[in-house]
Amino acid sequence: MRAAGAADAAGSREVPVALRRLLPAREAAGLLEAFAPLLGRLRVRVLRTDGITHAEVAGEGWCPPGSGATSWPLHAGDAPVGALAVDPGPEAGPEGAVVAALLAGLQRALADAFAQRAVAAETLERYREIHLLYRVGEALSGTLDPAAVPCRVLQEARGVIDGVGGGVWLVAEANGDAAGDAGRGAAGDLVVVEGAPAEADAVREAAAMRARLTDPRVAAILAASDGGAEHHLWAPLLSRDAWLGGVWLTRSAAAPVFAAGDLKLLTALAAQAAAFLDNARLHQRALAQERLEQELRLAFEVQARLMPAEVPARGGWDVAGFWRPAREVSGDFYDLLPVGDGLGVVVADVADKGMPAALFMAVTRSLLRASAAIEREPALTVANTNRLAALDAADGMFVTLWYGMLDPDGRVRYVNAGHNPPLVVRVDGRIERLPRTGILVGWDPEATFGEAAVTLAAGDLLVAFTDGITEARDPAGAEFGEARLIATVAEHRHAEARVVLEAVRQALDAFVAAAPTHDDCTLVIARRLTPPHGG
Repeated sequence: MRAAGAADAAGSREVPVALRRLLPAREAAGLLEAFAPLLGRLRVRVLRTDGITHAEVAGEGWCPPGSGATSWPLHAGDAPVGALAVDPGPEAGPEGAVVAALLAGLQRALADAFAQRAVAAETLERYREIHLLYRVGEALSGTLDPAAVPCRVLQEARGVIDGVGGGVWLVAEANGDAAGDAGRGAAGDLVVVEGAPAEADAVREAAAMRARLTDPRVAAILAASDGGAEHHLWAPLLSRDAWLGGVWLTRSAAAPVFAAGDLKLLTALAAQAAAFLDNARLHQRALAQERLEQELRLAFEVQARLMPAEVPARGGWDVAGFWRPAREVSGDFYDLLPVGDGLGVVVADVADKGMPAALFMAVTRSLLRASAAIEREPALTVANTNRLAALDAADGMFVTLWYGMLDPDGRVRYVNAGHNPPLVVRVDGRIERLPRTGILVGWDPEATFGEAAVTLAAGDLLVAFTDGITEARDPAGAEFGEARLIATVAEHRHAEARVVLEAVRQALDAFVAAAPTHDDCTLVIARRLTPPHGG
């Protein structure tokens, strides 16, 4: 035992637990009373740190002292909580053993009380953590907004963990899939959702030092990055091994450093937030995908309505058409236009795929229809369409197009603007190709287009198609090819146009089988009928 002055025991140092909470005055008095018969001429007092007597007892022979008291400090853990004072100071003899036993009893009682308090505090802390996690989970389950999830966690964390600042970083989804490898991006992949930019400087510097802040012990790096001007606590948002961002708290350098329990709690909150954040992002992507699919379905329906619903009534010709997009929308189209006594036939292919090609297809169709209503000659119609389409064509966007005018007398006047040469299958089996007469539509607004003509006799077939027909591939990668197309048409050349068309479609489907479709398919069959009255 080391004796010390009462002033030392009653110092002004702030301690986490008061003596009266560990050992109430009644319990302290009861402990002292048990030693009263052994005290003789001594009086013992238990003092608080402020010097106030907490409990006391005197032996039967005690009388007011003639000298100062002697005291021994009392501790709870490593912190002083008071002192045991003996008045007057004991001399060598049996009283010394009594005081030692009393001091040991007090220390043991304080140690037990301190341990029980620690267990109770730990139990209460665990309860608070569990309650907090439950409350956060309940709150987050009602939101599917990805940005709201970590911000709510930050709000809860700052309410429980004493911090003066903080913020949230999220991996920018524009840089990739947050549920995959994009979460392993560099610091530039992050956006501050909450927290002042100046407050985030230390975190930003640390992120530059380490591309992936997945280690909760980043606090040391953060402290080093700003010279220790602040205390930082960081917890990553991790879900399925992907980094979605992080949450951090800050304290001024004058405040106590964050404790291990603070890190544990923030990490638990961040883990819970990451799961909800991942689910929210997946939900948002699912909604976006559903909206896209719905928009594509609507676009397909609009495109399908642009295809001819019926063949305009024009004598001397039997016409059938077929259109099938490779995706939800198509850059191919065909059209049948009544122009005077004749029938205009259009087969076109936009040199692109997807929505841009579909939009340009609709524009080209409208321009050609408008031009055909003004100009009767195919060359002038295509030239006017080209001039207007070139104004709307983006870089690399153009159309290959075949436009033919089927006249009642069997003559076909046409323009082939960079398109696959259509076929003429004669009734006797001979094959002719209608060559190109100009460049692509939409490439050069000043381009001119030549016009050619061919005459079909009764029973002859005109076959106009896009390269999606001839370039269709089977599972082994072989192309359907023009030869198969010619063979199929020639075999059925004596049948009606719709029968020939269906034969080609069946042959194409049988050839492609289960192979994926890579390009849009469009086909128009026009059969020259026997003129009335033998004309």
